[in-house]
Amino acid sequence: MKYLILLLLVFNLYAKDTLGRIDKFDLPELNIYNIRAKIDTGAKTSSLHCSNIIPVGDNLVKFIVLDGKNNQLTKGYITKPISRVANVKSSNGEIEQRYFVHTKIVIYNKTYDIELSLTFRDSMRYPLLIGRELLNQGFIVDTTQKNLSFKAKDN
Repeated sequence: MKYLILLLLVFNLYAKDTLGRIDKFDLPELNIYNIRAKIDTGAKTSSLHCSNIIPVGDNLVKFIVLDGKNNQLTKGYITKPISRVANVKSSNGEIEQRYFVHTKIVIYNKTYDIELSLTFRDSMRYPLLIGRELLNQGFIVDTTQKNLSFKAKDN
């Protein structure tokens, strides 16, 4: 019986998709592919590096997505409905009011819903930060690995 329980625990651990400390993902609704991402189990929410984050019209926000070197990843502005506005404590301890949007993310060739906070992360190397809200959808993290989903991607 003891071995059966151990076997079930091991199976449950490996039945989940494993992510490394960094990876590359697709955000197809934003027309962004192979965006570099850091997996951060200490962050509750996920965030996207953007500039010119401007609320427009009735419950919409427009923004430009940037890469890790502050170059434009998108052609012009993207406009999305605002899912919420919240105060977020950044990694440097400062509280910032952020707009959140919903979109899709492709990981291991599967599509997931993700909520992203929009923020200017100019000093960060990775334009996408993945937090626990997404990780809780069935992922485990192995910090010794990287680009596991990208390597398994259908090309």
